[in-house]
Amino acid sequence: MTEQIRRASRLVEIEHRLRKNPQGLTVRELAEALRYSMRTIQRDLNVLESELGAPLVDGPGRRYQLMPGSTPIGAVRFTLHEARAVYLATRLFLRHADERDPDAESALAKLAGALPDSMGRFVVFALEELKKRPADARLARVLRVLTSAWAEARTVSISYRSQAARAVKTTDLDTYLLDATATGSYVIGHSHAHGELRTFNLDRVLSADSTEHTFVVDDLDGLRARLALSWGGAVIGDDEFDVVLEFAADVAERVAERYWHPSQRLTPLENGCLRFEARLTSLLEFVPWVRSWGPSAMVLGPEELRAEIAQSFRQAAAQYA
Repeated sequence: MTEQIRRASRLVEIEHRLRKNPQGLTVRELAEALRYSMRTIQRDLNVLESELGAPLVDGPGRRYQLMPGSTPIGAVRFTLHEARAVYLATRLFLRHADERDPDAESALAKLAGALPDSMGRFVVFALEELKKRPADARLARVLRVLTSAWAEARTVSISYRSQAARAVKTTDLDTYLLDATATGSYVIGHSHAHGELRTFNLDRVLSADSTEHTFVVDDLDGLRARLALSWGGAVIGDDEFDVVLEFAADVAERVAERYWHPSQRLTPLENGCLRFEARLTSLLEFVPWVRSWGPSAMVLGPEELRAEIAQSFRQAAAQYA
Protein backbone atom coordinates (compact mmCIF):
# COMPACT_ATOMS: atom_id res chain seq x y z
CA MET A 1 0.00 0.00 0.00
CA THR A 2 1.44 3.36 -1.03
CA GLU A 3 1.69 6.31 1.34
CA GLN A 4 -0.96 8.17 -0.71
CA ILE A 5 -3.46 5.34 -0.22
CA ARG A 6 -2.64 5.07 3.49
CA ARG A 7 -3.15 8.79 3.91
CA ALA A 8 -6.45 8.80 1.99
CA SER A 9 -7.75 5.93 4.13
CA ARG A 10 -6.61 7.76 7.26
CA LEU A 11 -8.39 10.97 6.26
CA VAL A 12 -11.64 9.11 5.65
CA GLU A 13 -11.31 7.30 8.98
CA ILE A 14 -10.64 10.55 10.89
CA GLU A 15 -13.69 12.17 9.30
CA HIS A 16 -15.79 9.09 10.11
CA ARG A 17 -14.71 9.08 13.77
CA LEU A 18 -15.40 12.80 14.17
CA ARG A 19 -18.86 12.35 12.67
CA LYS A 20 -19.58 9.51 15.10
CA ASN A 21 -18.41 11.62 18.06
CA PRO A 22 -20.21 14.99 17.83
CA GLN A 23 -18.71 16.06 21.18
CA GLY A 24 -15.32 16.05 19.45
CA LEU A 25 -12.03 14.18 19.75
CA THR A 26 -8.55 15.37 20.71
CA VAL A 27 -5.48 14.81 18.56
CA ARG A 28 -4.21 12.35 21.18
CA GLU A 29 -7.47 10.34 21.10
CA LEU A 30 -7.38 10.14 17.31
CA ALA A 31 -3.70 9.18 17.33
CA GLU A 32 -4.29 6.36 19.82
CA ALA A 33 -7.34 5.07 17.94
CA LEU A 34 -5.62 5.07 14.53
CA ARG A 35 -2.16 4.12 15.86
CA TYR A 36 -0.34 7.01 14.27
CA SER A 37 1.72 9.78 15.81
CA MET A 38 0.07 12.96 17.05
CA ARG A 39 2.14 14.94 14.52
CA THR A 40 0.75 12.84 11.65
CA ILE A 41 -2.83 13.25 12.89
CA GLN A 42 -2.38 17.01 13.26
CA ARG A 43 -1.13 17.23 9.66
CA ASP A 44 -4.12 15.17 8.52
CA LEU A 45 -6.54 17.50 10.33
CA ASN A 46 -4.94 20.46 8.59
CA VAL A 47 -5.38 18.72 5.21
CA LEU A 48 -9.02 17.91 5.99
CA GLU A 49 -9.73 21.55 6.70
CA SER A 50 -7.55 23.42 4.20
CA GLU A 51 -7.56 21.09 1.17
CA LEU A 52 -10.74 19.02 1.47
CA GLY A 53 -12.93 21.74 2.99
CA ALA A 54 -14.08 19.71 6.00
CA PRO A 55 -15.82 22.18 8.38
CA LEU A 56 -13.71 21.52 11.50
CA VAL A 57 -14.28 23.37 14.75
CA ASP A 58 -11.62 23.55 17.45
CA GLY A 59 -13.89 23.14 20.47
CA PRO A 60 -13.33 23.28 24.22
CA GLY A 61 -10.40 21.26 25.50
CA ARG A 62 -8.79 21.25 22.05
CA ARG A 63 -11.40 18.77 20.86
CA TYR A 64 -11.90 18.78 17.10
CA GLN A 65 -15.51 18.66 15.96
CA LEU A 66 -17.36 18.61 12.64
CA MET A 67 -20.02 21.24 12.14
CA PRO A 68 -23.51 19.62 12.41
CA GLY A 69 -25.15 18.88 9.06
CA SER A 70 -21.88 18.88 7.11
CA THR A 71 -21.53 16.59 4.09
CA PRO A 72 -19.27 13.51 4.48
CA ILE A 73 -16.14 13.40 2.37
CA GLY A 74 -15.38 10.62 -0.05
CA ALA A 75 -17.36 9.28 -3.00
CA VAL A 76 -19.83 6.43 -2.69
CA ARG A 77 -18.75 3.30 -4.53
CA PHE A 78 -21.04 0.38 -5.32
CA THR A 79 -20.33 -3.17 -6.39
CA LEU A 80 -22.29 -4.30 -9.44
CA HIS A 81 -24.87 -6.11 -7.33
CA GLU A 82 -25.19 -3.25 -4.84
CA ALA A 83 -25.79 -0.97 -7.82
CA ARG A 84 -28.59 -3.24 -9.01
CA ALA A 85 -30.24 -3.09 -5.57
CA VAL A 86 -30.01 0.72 -5.50
CA TYR A 87 -31.41 1.01 -9.02
CA LEU A 88 -34.44 -1.16 -8.18
CA ALA A 89 -35.04 0.95 -5.06
CA THR A 90 -34.97 4.01 -7.32
CA ARG A 91 -37.66 2.49 -9.55
CA LEU A 92 -39.88 1.83 -6.52
CA PHE A 93 -39.41 5.41 -5.34
CA LEU A 94 -40.32 6.81 -8.75
CA ARG A 95 -43.44 4.65 -9.03
CA HIS A 96 -44.94 6.23 -5.92
CA ALA A 97 -43.65 9.81 -6.27
CA ASP A 98 -46.56 12.15 -7.03
CA GLU A 99 -44.66 15.46 -7.03
CA ARG A 100 -41.23 16.78 -7.90
CA ASP A 101 -38.71 16.64 -5.07
CA PRO A 102 -35.66 18.90 -5.56
CA ASP A 103 -33.64 16.90 -3.02
CA ALA A 104 -34.53 13.60 -4.70
CA GLU A 105 -33.53 15.06 -8.07
CA SER A 106 -30.15 16.08 -6.70
CA ALA A 107 -29.67 12.65 -5.11
CA LEU A 108 -30.55 10.84 -8.34
CA ALA A 109 -28.09 12.97 -10.31
CA LYS A 110 -25.31 12.01 -7.87
CA LEU A 111 -26.40 8.37 -7.88
CA ALA A 112 -26.25 8.22 -11.67
CA GLY A 113 -22.60 9.26 -11.52
CA ALA A 114 -21.79 6.55 -8.97
CA LEU A 115 -23.27 3.67 -11.00
CA PRO A 116 -21.87 1.87 -14.04
CA ASP A 117 -22.79 3.74 -17.24
CA SER A 118 -25.22 1.05 -18.43
CA MET A 119 -27.19 1.42 -15.17
CA GLY A 120 -26.54 5.10 -14.62
CA ARG A 121 -28.32 6.09 -17.82
CA PHE A 122 -31.54 4.52 -16.50
CA VAL A 123 -31.23 6.55 -13.30
CA VAL A 124 -30.95 9.61 -15.55
CA PHE A 125 -34.15 8.47 -17.28
CA ALA A 126 -35.80 8.21 -13.85
CA LEU A 127 -34.58 11.71 -13.05
CA GLU A 128 -36.11 13.03 -16.26
CA GLU A 129 -39.43 11.34 -15.37
CA LEU A 130 -39.38 12.87 -11.88
CA LYS A 131 -38.84 16.35 -13.32
CA LYS A 132 -42.08 16.00 -15.27
CA ARG A 133 -44.11 15.60 -12.08
CA PRO A 134 -45.97 18.67 -10.78
CA ALA A 135 -44.01 20.85 -8.35
CA ASP A 136 -45.30 21.38 -4.81
CA ALA A 137 -43.32 24.02 -2.92
CA ARG A 138 -45.35 23.42 0.26
CA LEU A 139 -44.54 19.71 0.36
CA ALA A 140 -40.86 20.34 -0.41
CA ARG A 141 -40.59 22.76 2.51
CA VAL A 142 -42.51 20.46 4.88
CA LEU A 143 -40.23 17.56 3.94
CA ARG A 144 -37.09 19.58 4.62
CA VAL A 145 -38.32 20.81 8.00
CA LEU A 146 -39.38 17.31 9.05
CA THR A 147 -36.13 15.78 7.80
CA SER A 148 -34.06 18.21 9.87
CA ALA A 149 -36.29 17.59 12.90
CA TRP A 150 -35.90 13.82 12.47
CA ALA A 151 -32.10 14.09 12.23
CA GLU A 152 -31.84 16.45 15.23
CA ALA A 153 -34.56 14.78 17.39
CA ARG A 154 -36.36 18.14 17.46
CA THR A 155 -40.05 18.88 18.00
CA VAL A 156 -41.95 20.59 15.18
CA SER A 157 -45.21 22.48 15.12
CA ILE A 158 -47.47 21.32 12.28
CA SER A 159 -50.86 22.29 10.92
CA TYR A 160 -52.79 19.60 9.09
CA ARG A 161 -56.15 18.80 7.54
CA SER A 162 -57.96 16.44 9.89
CA GLN A 163 -59.94 13.92 7.85
CA ALA A 164 -62.06 12.96 10.86
CA ALA A 165 -62.89 16.51 11.99
CA ARG A 166 -62.88 17.96 8.44
CA ALA A 167 -60.99 20.98 9.76
CA VAL A 168 -57.46 22.37 9.98
CA LYS A 169 -55.79 21.52 13.29
CA THR A 170 -52.37 22.06 14.87
CA THR A 171 -50.11 20.01 17.12
CA ASP A 172 -46.53 19.84 18.28
CA LEU A 173 -44.95 16.64 16.99
CA ASP A 174 -41.87 14.72 18.10
CA THR A 175 -40.68 13.43 14.72
CA TYR A 176 -39.77 9.76 15.15
CA LEU A 177 -39.78 8.58 11.54
CA LEU A 178 -40.46 9.51 7.91
CA ASP A 179 -41.76 6.68 5.76
CA ALA A 180 -43.15 6.11 2.28
CA THR A 181 -45.57 3.39 1.22
CA ALA A 182 -47.67 2.60 -1.83
CA THR A 183 -50.46 4.75 -0.36
CA GLY A 184 -48.38 7.86 0.34
CA SER A 185 -45.63 9.45 2.45
CA TYR A 186 -46.02 9.74 6.20
CA VAL A 187 -44.48 11.24 9.32
CA ILE A 188 -44.80 9.19 12.50
CA GLY A 189 -44.27 10.63 15.96
CA HIS A 190 -45.65 11.59 19.34
CA SER A 191 -48.42 14.16 18.92
CA HIS A 192 -48.62 16.49 21.92
CA ALA A 193 -52.24 17.41 21.16
CA HIS A 194 -53.33 13.76 21.16
CA GLY A 195 -50.92 12.54 23.84
CA GLU A 196 -50.01 9.46 21.82
CA LEU A 197 -48.19 8.11 18.80
CA ARG A 198 -49.81 9.30 15.56
CA THR A 199 -49.24 8.96 11.81
CA PHE A 200 -49.80 11.96 9.53
CA ASN A 201 -50.10 11.77 5.74
CA LEU A 202 -47.75 14.43 4.33
CA ASP A 203 -50.32 15.37 1.70
CA ARG A 204 -52.45 16.70 4.58
CA VAL A 205 -49.65 18.51 6.44
CA LEU A 206 -50.08 22.15 5.45
CA SER A 207 -47.08 23.61 7.29
CA ALA A 208 -44.24 22.58 9.58
CA ASP A 209 -42.00 24.79 11.71
CA SER A 210 -39.11 23.74 13.91
CA THR A 211 -39.14 24.55 17.63
CA GLU A 212 -36.40 24.84 20.24
CA HIS A 213 -37.48 21.64 22.00
CA THR A 214 -35.74 18.29 21.60
CA PHE A 215 -36.91 14.83 22.60
CA VAL A 216 -35.80 11.26 23.24
CA VAL A 217 -37.67 8.28 21.80
CA ASP A 218 -38.67 6.31 24.89
CA ASP A 219 -39.46 2.96 23.28
CA LEU A 220 -37.86 2.57 19.88
CA ASP A 221 -38.16 -1.22 19.98
CA GLY A 222 -41.87 -0.90 20.74
CA LEU A 223 -42.31 1.45 17.79
CA ARG A 224 -40.53 -0.99 15.49
CA ALA A 225 -42.71 -3.84 16.74
CA ARG A 226 -45.91 -1.86 16.09
CA LEU A 227 -44.72 -0.83 12.63
CA ALA A 228 -43.98 -4.48 11.84
CA LEU A 229 -47.68 -5.30 12.39
CA SER A 230 -48.78 -2.49 10.08
CA TRP A 231 -49.90 -3.76 6.68
CA GLY A 232 -48.47 -0.91 4.62
CA GLY A 233 -45.62 -0.02 6.98
CA ALA A 234 -46.86 3.35 8.25
CA VAL A 235 -50.45 3.29 9.55
CA ILE A 236 -50.37 2.23 13.20
CA GLY A 237 -53.46 1.19 15.12
CA ASP A 238 -54.12 0.36 18.75
CA ASP A 239 -56.13 -2.81 18.05
CA GLU A 240 -55.15 -6.25 16.88
CA PHE A 241 -57.00 -8.07 14.12
CA ASP A 242 -56.50 -11.72 13.24
CA VAL A 243 -57.40 -11.73 9.56
CA VAL A 244 -58.22 -14.95 7.69
CA LEU A 245 -58.73 -15.10 3.92
CA GLU A 246 -59.22 -17.92 1.47
CA PHE A 247 -57.80 -17.41 -2.01
CA ALA A 248 -59.18 -19.26 -5.01
CA ALA A 249 -57.05 -21.82 -6.83
CA ASP A 250 -56.51 -19.52 -9.83
CA VAL A 251 -54.53 -17.00 -7.71
CA ALA A 252 -53.20 -19.25 -4.93
CA GLU A 253 -49.76 -19.62 -6.51
CA ARG A 254 -49.42 -15.86 -7.05
CA VAL A 255 -50.25 -15.19 -3.40
CA ALA A 256 -47.95 -17.94 -2.12
CA GLU A 257 -44.89 -16.75 -4.04
CA ARG A 258 -44.87 -13.33 -2.35
CA TYR A 259 -43.83 -12.23 1.15
CA TRP A 260 -46.64 -9.97 2.31
CA HIS A 261 -46.31 -9.53 6.07
CA PRO A 262 -44.08 -10.71 8.98
CA SER A 263 -47.00 -12.46 10.67
CA GLN A 264 -48.38 -14.23 7.59
CA ARG A 265 -49.24 -17.92 7.64
CA LEU A 266 -50.03 -19.63 4.35
CA THR A 267 -51.81 -22.98 4.32
CA PRO A 268 -52.42 -24.86 1.02
CA LEU A 269 -55.87 -26.50 0.93
CA GLU A 270 -56.83 -29.77 -0.73
CA ASN A 271 -58.99 -28.08 -3.37
CA GLY A 272 -56.00 -26.00 -4.59
CA CYS A 273 -57.07 -22.90 -2.66
CA LEU A 274 -54.87 -21.12 -0.14
CA ARG A 275 -55.64 -19.93 3.37
CA PHE A 276 -53.96 -16.64 4.35
CA GLU A 277 -53.69 -15.59 8.02
CA ALA A 278 -52.04 -12.53 9.57
CA ARG A 279 -52.22 -10.31 12.64
CA LEU A 280 -52.61 -6.56 11.97
CA THR A 281 -53.00 -3.45 14.13
CA SER A 282 -55.14 -1.63 11.55
CA LEU A 283 -57.34 -2.62 8.61
CA LEU A 284 -57.12 0.75 6.86
CA GLU A 285 -54.48 -0.23 4.31
CA PHE A 286 -55.50 -3.88 4.21
CA VAL A 287 -59.03 -3.33 2.88
CA PRO A 288 -57.92 -2.00 -0.57
CA TRP A 289 -55.53 -4.93 -0.91
CA VAL A 290 -58.31 -7.44 -0.27
CA ARG A 291 -60.58 -5.65 -2.76
CA SER A 292 -57.85 -5.78 -5.41
CA TRP A 293 -58.28 -9.59 -5.61
CA GLY A 294 -61.98 -9.29 -6.44
CA PRO A 295 -63.95 -12.55 -6.19
CA SER A 296 -60.71 -14.56 -5.92
CA ALA A 297 -60.40 -13.64 -2.24
CA MET A 298 -63.02 -14.47 0.40
CA VAL A 299 -62.77 -13.00 3.91
CA LEU A 300 -63.43 -15.52 6.68
CA GLY A 301 -62.66 -13.15 9.55
CA PRO A 302 -62.84 -10.89 11.39
CA GLU A 303 -66.54 -10.20 10.90
CA GLU A 304 -66.13 -6.40 10.55
CA LEU A 305 -63.68 -6.90 7.68
CA ARG A 306 -65.95 -9.47 6.01
CA ALA A 307 -68.91 -7.08 6.30
CA GLU A 308 -66.98 -4.10 4.92
CA ILE A 309 -65.69 -6.02 1.88
CA ALA A 310 -69.12 -7.51 1.17
CA GLN A 311 -70.84 -4.13 1.43
CA SER A 312 -68.31 -2.42 -0.86
CA PHE A 313 -68.79 -5.11 -3.54
CA ARG A 314 -72.58 -4.86 -3.27
CA GLN A 315 -72.38 -1.09 -3.78
CA ALA A 316 -70.01 -1.49 -6.70
CA ALA A 317 -72.25 -4.11 -8.33
CA ALA A 318 -75.30 -1.82 -7.90
CA GLN A 319 -73.60 0.87 -9.98
CA TYR A 320 -73.44 -1.54 -12.93
CA ALA A 321 -76.94 -3.00 -12.52
